This record gives sequence, C-alpha cells and structure tokens, in this order.
Amino acid sequence: MVMLHCYGDRIKCKVFLTTLVDSAQRWFEGLSPQSIQSFEEFQKVFVHHFSISKKYKRTAFSLFKVKQSPQESLRAYIQRFNRVSLDVPSCALETKTTTLTQGLCDGDFFRSLAKRTPVDFEDLLARAEKYINMEARSIRGRI
Repeated sequence: MVMLHCYGDRIKCKVFLTTLVDSAQRWFEGLSPQSIQSFEEFQKVFVHHFSISKKYKRTAFSLFKVKQSPQESLRAYIQRFNRVSLDVPSCALETKTTTLTQGLCDGDFFRSLAKRTPVDFEDLLARAEKYINMEARSIRGRI
C-alpha cells in the first residue's frame, strides 16, 4: 500500500483519480478546470457530492416502520416484512417477533396472538401459515 501522506497535493490528486470509476469518473470530468486548489478541498467536494448516495445500514428500528396495510394480505405483509428484515442481519429473533406482531392489522390472526403469545419467531410464522391458508381458501371461495 502506498503511503501518500508524505507526498504533495498534486501527487495525491493524481493517484486518487486513478481509483475513480463510472459515476465518480463522470463527476470528475464535469468539474471546471482549475476549480480545485488542494487535495483537502478535493476530498471535501468529493465527499459532499457522494455522501447523498451512501446507502445507510438499516437497524432493528427499521422493522417498527413495517406495518400491514388494511387491504394487504397476511402473506404479502409477512413477505414484505421478511424482505426488510434481510437488511438487518444482526436483528434478534425476539425483536423480529415483536415488530412483526406490532405491525399487524387487527384481525383474526392478531387476536389469536393476543390470546396466546408466540413462543418464538418460528412459532409465529407457523401460526401465521394457518391464517394465510384460511385467507387463501376464503378468496378461492369467493371466486
């Protein structure tokens, strides 16, 4: 690894430019000539421009935002919840159980959980599967 701290701004900028690809390269090519006076300024401008693009890591708190909409099937809600939870790999199963339950609309499944709390996330999903199957039979019966 090259230690650049002992080199001047001109060398630092030239070396850094070799690392730019795609949108970063296009961004650099769009800068006005002589608009950057130092490596420190280049760093600030670069970070400021690309910090908006940064993908922020989701936390367990993200799961509290996932709510079942009134017209959403239980299957669709659980699938959507699970997609979001994949972005939170360090989330404890107890937290997933709590947040999925709190996001449910009032209905038969929600009321069954109020009567008997699930043992764990797997129990919650197994019990949900029964209600998902009931929803599917109900829809097929109306068709």
